[in-house]
Amino acid sequence: MTTRADWTAWAAQQDAPRLTDWLREISEPDWSATVNHPLFDAMAEGRLAGTDFAAYMVQDYGFVDPFTALIGFAIGRAPSMADRVVLGQFMGMLTSDENSTFQRTFEAFAVPAAQRQAPHYLPETRAFQVLLRETGSAGGYAEILAALVVTEWVYLEWALRITRAEGLHPLVGEWIDLHDNPAFQDFVAWLRQRLDEEAEGLDDAAFTRMAECFRETIARERAFHDAVMPR
Repeated sequence: MTTRADWTAWAAQQDAPRLTDWLREISEPDWSATVNHPLFDAMAEGRLAGTDFAAYMVQDYGFVDPFTALIGFAIGRAPSMADRVVLGQFMGMLTSDENSTFQRTFEAFAVPAAQRQAPHYLPETRAFQVLLRETGSAGGYAEILAALVVTEWVYLEWALRITRAEGLHPLVGEWIDLHDNPAFQDFVAWLRQRLDEEAEGLDDAAFTRMAECFRETIARERAFHDAVMPR
């Protein structure tokens, strides 16, 4: 169990401690394993077959609905209109630009209608869906922020890390672009800052729930990407 005392002890050894840096550190090795996942290198280097990319996107699209709901819960529990504006703007991007990328990918790679409407989700996908839904319905604002920080920060990190090959399929490049652009970098920075701030006011029990949510979310991310990696 992760406690506020653990955070306090770690922070005392740092020149400029940030809660989100500590959460990332205590989430190893899952954090680095996800950011450095070979799936992203295969995708960026053009080694991921079109059918495999489409299969990955079908599984990843399974998170759009529970993730949209999670953001809705965040908007409802946000302590200020300022937070609601930022989260609402991100909701708009998710349900427009990102949703469009998914739909055009399914068209381009001829994903059958049955697979789009009733996909066979991997166990790891279903487990992650459950976590997102439970965090939204039962978690406090800080827990929801913790899940959002993981899902967005880890995608930003892999997108910044990879080296793109020339001649990538345009939709593969578009998927990378969605997670490597100034607006997304600003949103991730905002999420981290807000979690750093919200954690300060948590009681010990809520603090532990927030930290454990962060760790469980990155563990689910790692398990998902391991599962969708072509064998």
